[in-house]
This record gives sequence, structure tokens and C-alpha cells, in this order.
Amino acid sequence: MKHLKSVYAGLDRIITLGGLVAGIFILCATGMIFYEVVSRFLFNAPTIWATELSIYTIIGSCFFGAAYTLRRNGHIRVDLLLHNVSAPIRKGLLMVTCVIGLIFSIVFTVYGWEHVISSKEFGFTSASLLRIPMYIPEMLLPLGGILLCFSFLLQFIDTMNGKEQEEELE
Repeated sequence: MKHLKSVYAGLDRIITLGGLVAGIFILCATGMIFYEVVSRFLFNAPTIWATELSIYTIIGSCFFGAAYTLRRNGHIRVDLLLHNVSAPIRKGLLMVTCVIGLIFSIVFTVYGWEHVISSKEFGFTSASLLRIPMYIPEMLLPLGGILLCFSFLLQFIDTMNGKEQEEELE
């Protein structure tokens, strides 16, 4: 049992680290966009890298931040039904949604990984002057999917243990 608690805590830390990385990505994107605006309008010297890299960091922040947001119950949800059913039915509905979310996340991760592998095998690069190998930014998809899998798994465990229901009632 102690090992399971340490695995649970470890997965929670990994998800939190993903949230931190998502925040760092947003800061980097903000800095790159600010630099691009300043260099373009004040010095008439646009960059060839700022737009493309800021797009990649924003995408990364979305995929990494989704798992963190799910873990902190920050996603929008319609809870009209949840508040109008008994506690056992609410728990069952929450568990079903966790399983559906986990299945989606697994499928997303598997197909994302397959896409990354095919991009690497075919040698796809970005269309910009940077010619970045596309498998590098595409790795953000399966990595974010793995974090999302972990988050749904922990949410399912929390729901089974009644933790989710306690937070719902507050």
C-alpha cells in the first residue's frame, strides 16, 4: 500500500511539473512575441524564428496545461446533473467520465506517438527557414497525452476514494 501511495504522489508531482512547464512555455511565448514586436516595429528587423517557436510553445502549454488543469478540477463542466442525483449515482457518473477520458487520452497518446514516428521516418521539417524537424514539436502531443492519462487515472482513484465528492459538495 505504501508503494501505491508513493506512485500516486509521484504521478501527481509529474503532473504538477507539467503544469510548471506549461507556465514556462507561456512565459517564453510572451517573451518571444514581445521581442518580435519590438524588433519589427522599432528596428524594422523581424526575426525568422519568433513566430514559429512561440506557436510551438503555446501548443505545448495547452497540452501540458490540460493535465494540470484537470488535476486541479479547473476545466469547465456542466454539473447540473451531478448536483441533482444521489451520492452513489454521482460517484458512478464521475467514475464513468474518468474512464471515458482515460480511454480518449490513451487513444490520443497512441495516435500522437504514431504521428511523431512517421514524421521522423519521413523526415518532415517545418516550412519556415528554420526547417525544424517536425517530430520535435510534435512530441508535445504524446507527452501531453501521457500527462492527461496520469491525470484521469488519479482523478479516478480520487473519485473511488470519495475525495472528488467531498470537493464537489464544497
